Amino acid sequence: MKRRLSEMTRQLYIVGIESLPVIALSLLFITVMLITEFSYHVKLVLRQDSLVPAFSTILMVRELGPVVTCLLLASRIGAGIAAEIGAMRITDQIDALRLVGVRPIGYLVLPRWFACVLGSCSLSVIALGIGVLGGASIAALSLGYGIQEYFNTMFVFTRYRDVWGCLLKSACFGTLIPWVASYHGFRCAPGSQGVGDAATRAVVHASVLIIVVDFLLTYWLRTI
Repeated sequence: MKRRLSEMTRQLYIVGIESLPVIALSLLFITVMLITEFSYHVKLVLRQDSLVPAFSTILMVRELGPVVTCLLLASRIGAGIAAEIGAMRITDQIDALRLVGVRPIGYLVLPRWFACVLGSCSLSVIALGIGVLGGASIAALSLGYGIQEYFNTMFVFTRYRDVWGCLLKSACFGTLIPWVASYHGFRCAPGSQGVGDAATRAVVHASVLIIVVDFLLTYWLRTI
């Protein structure tokens, strides 16, 4: 039990703390780009951009926050999990775990699943916060919004159910990443090329599944 807790803590550090700078920087610039483009196109159509904070916020909460965060995690964490488990498989370390009575799923997969679910939810919320602050900054500096005006407008369309939907998507995507990566790791072919192929397939398949599941969850959340 103590060994599993230690492994969970280590994996949570890898998923959460080490991934935070990349995700925060990416969401910051995506939000700045989004608000700039929204402002430009809305002005072309409506001749004013007063609803840009509201449009950008609901898009970040519903889609960009969880999806971009977990796509970045799939590329960073998914490849690492597949490569690590694949290397253990081809060096017979997984068979050694079975010989000493340790179940590979419980020892290798579950701590990574726990860390990915908790990490993806936490990182999505943090990324949303950073995106909102970045959006408010660019709106104040280049679009003529006051900070108070931006925050007063941003929640026109966003509701609490959208935040819960964001967390639900993050948890589902955080479940997909380690299970898909572990599956390819356990099926890794011998040799260094096999490890590389397993890592590549893990990233590709996890990314595609995240996009497909995002569509299904979005459709379901809009119909309930």
